[in-house]
Amino acid sequence: MSKGASVLAGFIPEDKISDIRNSSDIVDVISEYVALKKAGKNFSGLCPFHAEKLPSFTVSPEKQIFHCFGCGQGGNAFTFVMQYHNLSFPESVRFLAQKYGIEIPARQMSAAQKRKLEEKERLLKINQAAAEYFKEVLSDSTLGKPGRDYFSRRQMTPQIIDRFMLGHAPGGWNNLVRYFSKKGVPLDDVEKAGLVIARKIGYYDRFRDRAIFPIFDIHERVVGFGGRSLDESLPKYLNSPETPVYHKSRTLYGLHAAKGACRQSGSVLIVEGYFDLLALHCHGMTNVVATLGTALTKEHLRVLKGYAEQVVLVFDSDEAGMKAAERSLALFMAEKTDARIMILPEGKDPDSFVFEVGGEGFRQVAEQALGIMGFLMASAIKKYGLSLEGKVRIVEALTGPLGSLADGVSRAVYVRDLAERLDIDESAILEQIRTSADKNKKSVSAVKHRHGSKLEETIVAMMLQYPEISSSFNAQEIVESLETTALKNVGRMILDRVRANKAVTGADLIAQTQDAQIRKVISSLSFEEMSWDRDSCLKIVAQYQASLRKQQEKLLLRKIREAEKSNNETLLHELLTEKQRQAQHRVNAL
Repeated sequence: MSKGASVLAGFIPEDKISDIRNSSDIVDVISEYVALKKAGKNFSGLCPFHAEKLPSFTVSPEKQIFHCFGCGQGGNAFTFVMQYHNLSFPESVRFLAQKYGIEIPARQMSAAQKRKLEEKERLLKINQAAAEYFKEVLSDSTLGKPGRDYFSRRQMTPQIIDRFMLGHAPGGWNNLVRYFSKKGVPLDDVEKAGLVIARKIGYYDRFRDRAIFPIFDIHERVVGFGGRSLDESLPKYLNSPETPVYHKSRTLYGLHAAKGACRQSGSVLIVEGYFDLLALHCHGMTNVVATLGTALTKEHLRVLKGYAEQVVLVFDSDEAGMKAAERSLALFMAEKTDARIMILPEGKDPDSFVFEVGGEGFRQVAEQALGIMGFLMASAIKKYGLSLEGKVRIVEALTGPLGSLADGVSRAVYVRDLAERLDIDESAILEQIRTSADKNKKSVSAVKHRHGSKLEETIVAMMLQYPEISSSFNAQEIVESLETTALKNVGRMILDRVRANKAVTGADLIAQTQDAQIRKVISSLSFEEMSWDRDSCLKIVAQYQASLRKQQEKLLLRKIREAEKSNNETLLHELLTEKQRQAQHRVNAL
């Protein structure tokens, strides 16, 4: 067991970790976050850890591991949960234990780990209690009337109010403070949940006289809240601050209710407001999410890629909406997202527009949403006009985006389209793109995800996938001769398990290390598809040993030349003796 794994054993018993790993199906775990498709005996999808347009993320149900051939990330179910949710190893184990109904004794955790976990659990319980309180207030004949009247004016149905657990925060400074005080809940915990604010003489409620929107995570746990003023007083919207359970850059309002429809339709609509989303739900459009008072982030897009192949960004037609759409385009292109931009008629937002045209009318407009380049062209033409100067400005504005298109066919199609719209020669636009590319050209070395020489990788992959062969040669000597540190460490891990008569699988090795680089190496080697038999394995070993001897001979000859140049007779004698010994060893081996 590695050093990292031995430390972790102090938190959770190894037998419990094994039980959870054996109970967890990696395809089941990952498919909650990544849209996986069958690809032979494996599954593939878009990697949630880097931007890509073609799937290079592979999951093996047989080996219970994943590996991305694009960015090199890999591991088992625990590793995926750790990376995706930014959790520690013990937290990821407990996450999966809860999913599969396996109990873990809390006393095995360190004091710090236990405090952190218990704090998150307390905050989630406080959020749930607060959501239930706001819901009860909404149904109260007196206290909830302002909230009910407001939701009625916004045409929210009882079903939508219930499905999204909408509520009302009454006027006054300490309603929630008194509610939790009566329940004996420490107010410093309520403050950590973002529900109350501390002051010198005590606490006061963050949300007062507002319509309340509980924010759920993908597992339908309340992680935060949004509050909308019942009139036009400012701030119009107020959201929970960042907390240990709520992270705006990764959380999307309504995703818990949209994930099924997103996967079924293959697309997701992104709107900006709570009521935009709820209005669409009122009209049967459920593949929709909303940002939470923050700009769209790459984390948002990577989460969404697990549920939908296409993203439709819905923006108001005003200047602020257009600028927000344009700011998002660079992100879409960087993340290689199949994105469409839906610009609503002037003066409309998704809420008002869907109530005007209905769900089917809204859907028809969404289907006509422009792609990124189409939107950029339309925007540039609208902004600069088709005068001679305007055409020059349009080409200048679109040179960068056109040049950034990796697909030559797509670039040619858009260049032709733009040339026709502007009534100019395609060659003029292409020349502008080439000139701009030459100015900005930089020397970038290709990134390779190799972990050492191919022969070294093959040796360790062989030991991993056919561990019984290790007894047929001096495996320890081979492993210690490996030049690549990560491969050497993996080889040592394999031999340790072989000597202990333990199973050797990629999933087992990944489970016993906290080293991210080693996990990547193991997952990569586990996917090396080769047929191993004793004779072919021994030929590979012989090939490696021959390669190793040549390297040693070259090194020895270089040392001999250096000793001759420096007239070091003693060292020269030792080196020549070593050369003779190596020659005799080769003869004996024949």
